[in-house]
Amino acid sequence: MHELLGSLKSQRLRANQVAGVDGRNGIPRFETGETLANATTRWRHLCELKNSEIGCYLAHLRAIRQAYQAGLQRVCILEDDVQLEEDFGRVLAELERLPPEVEMVRLMGLKVRKRKVIRVLNDGIHKLVRPERGWCGAQGYLVNRRGMEKVLGHASQLFEPIDKVFDHFWQFDLKLYGVEPHILWETAHTSSIEKSNIARAKVARWLYWLHPFGKLWRSIERHVYLYRYKKEFYPASKPKQRPGRTARMKL
Repeated sequence: MHELLGSLKSQRLRANQVAGVDGRNGIPRFETGETLANATTRWRHLCELKNSEIGCYLAHLRAIRQAYQAGLQRVCILEDDVQLEEDFGRVLAELERLPPEVEMVRLMGLKVRKRKVIRVLNDGIHKLVRPERGWCGAQGYLVNRRGMEKVLGHASQLFEPIDKVFDHFWQFDLKLYGVEPHILWETAHTSSIEKSNIARAKVARWLYWLHPFGKLWRSIERHVYLYRYKKEFYPASKPKQRPGRTARMKL
């Protein structure tokens, strides 16, 4: 955290620290409007969210809610285990001036997906892109007020990790974009978040029969959404070069 704060200060960027939510010693305490939908998690993902995943989720959700209630028009949320590129502040300032239909911009991702290049930014190096699938990861993103409203309206019921909520942007019409090359990267570390797909909680056998049908239905929904907005997503292609320097990025 101290290194991140130092980097922000060196780029003359002001930042507020938001307390995390500790899920290591049990399910965190929920606030008004927050609910845990384990039944949905079981049939959609054949597991239950781990307490640490719930804590991470709530930390992001509450940071967005805090920004919204404070009347902010946009907010940049960074996890404490990231490092900034030298041009982070300059690129972020340009992203903040984008039109309101750009509701969320991921500043890095863990997966390389096909995407449409929307525009080249003023430096001639960075690009605003529109991925057709989720980048995975919630290490850093910029979200405007309309995007905050959509996240808060959709995500107060917890049933999957927070980055998967963003990955499934088509379910609540979140206008999700990304920036390439990435303007931050993830520090090599051992995560304190235990993944729900590791040492899965046992679920009812009949859910294994239901799961493929739900997965197929969501795939159909996604393709219908992409077709509906095909001019916004296509033509799409993968980047020719590695877009960032996060070590565990999946190409």
